[in-house]
Amino acid sequence: MQRRIDNFFTPKNFESAITSDSTDTQDDSSIQNLEIQTSSNNDFACSSTSSPNIYGPSYTDIGTLTKEDLRKDDDVILKLLTTKWEDPKFQFPTRTLRGRTGRACQLSWLIDNPWLKYSVSLDALYCAPCVFFGSQRSDTKEKTFRFQTPCTDWINVGRSISRHLQQGSKHHEYVMSSEEFIRIRSGKSQDILQSLSTSYNQVVTKNRNILKSIIEVILLYGKQNLALRGHSEKDSNFIAILHDKAKGNEILANHLAYCDPRTKYTSPDIQNELIMLCADQIQSDIVARCNSSRYFAFLADEATDCSTKTQISLCVRFYDRMDKLIHEDFLGFAEGKKTTGEALSDIFLTQLEKYGIIIANMRAQGYDGAANMSGIHRGVQARVRERVPLASYVHCKAHNLNLAIVHACKEALVRNLMDTVQAISFAFDYSAKRLTSFKESLGTAPNEVKEEMGRRQKLKTLCETRWASRSDSLFTFLHAYSVVCDSLEDLEQDGNAKARSYRCSITKFDFIVGLVVAQAILQPLAPLSAILQTKDFDLIQAVEESKVVVEMLQRKRESDDDWDQLFNSAVTLANSVDVVPSMPRGATRQQHSVNVPAAGPKDYWKRALFIPFIDHLLQELRDRLIKNEDRFVVQCLIPSKLENCSLQVVDRLFNTFTDDLPSDHDTFNIEIKMDIDRQFICKFYFRLGFEYKYILRFLAEQHRIVISMRTKRTLKGAGLRRRKSKTDIFEAALFIQDKISSGADYGYRWMQDFQRFPLLEIFDSKALLEVFVSSRWKSNPYG
Repeated sequence: MQRRIDNFFTPKNFESAITSDSTDTQDDSSIQNLEIQTSSNNDFACSSTSSPNIYGPSYTDIGTLTKEDLRKDDDVILKLLTTKWEDPKFQFPTRTLRGRTGRACQLSWLIDNPWLKYSVSLDALYCAPCVFFGSQRSDTKEKTFRFQTPCTDWINVGRSISRHLQQGSKHHEYVMSSEEFIRIRSGKSQDILQSLSTSYNQVVTKNRNILKSIIEVILLYGKQNLALRGHSEKDSNFIAILHDKAKGNEILANHLAYCDPRTKYTSPDIQNELIMLCADQIQSDIVARCNSSRYFAFLADEATDCSTKTQISLCVRFYDRMDKLIHEDFLGFAEGKKTTGEALSDIFLTQLEKYGIIIANMRAQGYDGAANMSGIHRGVQARVRERVPLASYVHCKAHNLNLAIVHACKEALVRNLMDTVQAISFAFDYSAKRLTSFKESLGTAPNEVKEEMGRRQKLKTLCETRWASRSDSLFTFLHAYSVVCDSLEDLEQDGNAKARSYRCSITKFDFIVGLVVAQAILQPLAPLSAILQTKDFDLIQAVEESKVVVEMLQRKRESDDDWDQLFNSAVTLANSVDVVPSMPRGATRQQHSVNVPAAGPKDYWKRALFIPFIDHLLQELRDRLIKNEDRFVVQCLIPSKLENCSLQVVDRLFNTFTDDLPSDHDTFNIEIKMDIDRQFICKFYFRLGFEYKYILRFLAEQHRIVISMRTKRTLKGAGLRRRKSKTDIFEAALFIQDKISSGADYGYRWMQDFQRFPLLEIFDSKALLEVFVSSRWKSNPYG
């Protein structure tokens, strides 16, 4: 008995329930040794009315299974135990038994006794609990319904069932065993090993608590970009934070104090392994979401780390259908041993395949403007497009802005200004003596200068790579100009050789006016550079924001008042150091100097510095930030830009995205027209000022668009109550149009039966429709 109990609770197989003992020598053919009197023509004769069965039980036929099959597959056992006979149309075969004809299995036996399982192949009945959990020994007292001795005597089935269910029968124990098996397999109960080992469960819970705390510390360091290790393993940051965390966790404190050092899970190897496991989990999640979004953009950039290795960061940008947001996620680093276009493209494609990204879904690739990346023949973007022709190359807009500033600052006066500011900033930044002199001069400066400087205590050097941030350095130098002059004068008196040359360079009017003009023109580019680098910023928004900056600079160029204000500021700054406004002497044969005709310094510096610099910058911004490819014309499908979607734009869109569109040109044209019509319809009705109920009814009657009442509540929940809270009319119209275009999400559907909706009685719908059509025809070519 003890042996049977132990074997029964062996996890995931129940060999003891069906394993034959040494005395079990019966052959499977003994199943057929039945006392059946067959007819003279057949050993197994069905009634003449029987026809081929097309129905049957949904569980596996026990008669076709062997003992080995039952040992291997617990799912078969579970299905046989839990599935009931639910086929009333099955025709059981009939036969003659002991001179009685027409004997067959009855459906009522299976329904009244769910533990009975019918075998179609053997035309026999089995007891599932006894087959799987009972003893199969030949000397067992109860043999009916067992694996070797199923019941086929349809005359005495009722008597056999009664005897099988009588008090004291082993059948009841086997039923309880089968019920426990079902609970274990369904997760509602624990197996015997876990049930009998409470201490084991406690150890598991304790170890999980400890490991969770260790992982939380590692994740915290990863989020804060902090180093785990210190000067030694015992004094590392990781161990210090872990011990601090243990102050409020008694289990973790005991583990760190008394656990065997070999099983603490705090060694550097374990830390690295946990980091890699967390990274694999995060990376797998990103890859799954990227592949589910279907299309994605690939981004890459390289930099040299402190170990002088070229590290390439690999990122993907995609639209997540779950949270309806655009994601730009980091996948990992790749080491670039070579920086040729061929080597880098091979690295990119190999790494993406390794991560599990579907490369065929790439629709854009973004890099910097280096020749090895942007080359049209042998660059990375060209080689990637050989593999994925639809992956358009997009030069990073932030890089483009940086290049625009670099090229614009090649103007001679601006270039000389930048070199001078950089040299003086370095001189003060890398010398303790000069920096002390600067701070002393700042301490004695007027309060106005201190307020303009804010918390800045020294000059900012010009960044060599991020030129957009140079406006902040110029701003600091401009407001600390008097402090710099005083400090250089003090250093000159102390015998500093370079102080005099620096002071002479910045006390010229061309430097002063150049500093004021350059700082004013570059100032609006710093926030543009910052916003272009945000994750949720797309190309359409980049173009829009760039247009705002371009328009701002254009107005500044055309405004005489702005130039007057800048020149007056330069004059005031020059007067503070006793510099008289002047202009260079003109000569007819000068070739390399700016020699423009001017009536005075004011006109000269406007023509020689202000206009050329701002024009050069405007041209660079338009060429690098605003111009786009045909693929970017897809922005015209945004609800707020549908008015710009002309016939020519639709043709360009279809030709560009032919491989990605599931429909032909005519169907695509009709869909665009429907979207445009929906937007104009909603805008028109909102301009009329009708309430929601009237707009909904009119859409249903005239345009075959039905909006459910649930959507009506959604609109109000979003605050689109134009009559009460004065919501902007275009905002409400765009919201309505977006929900109409979304389809089934909010219960919209096209109507086929107009009779379901009564005609409006409050206004002449036809007259309103005529007004709408007439205005619509003039505003769009689709009208």
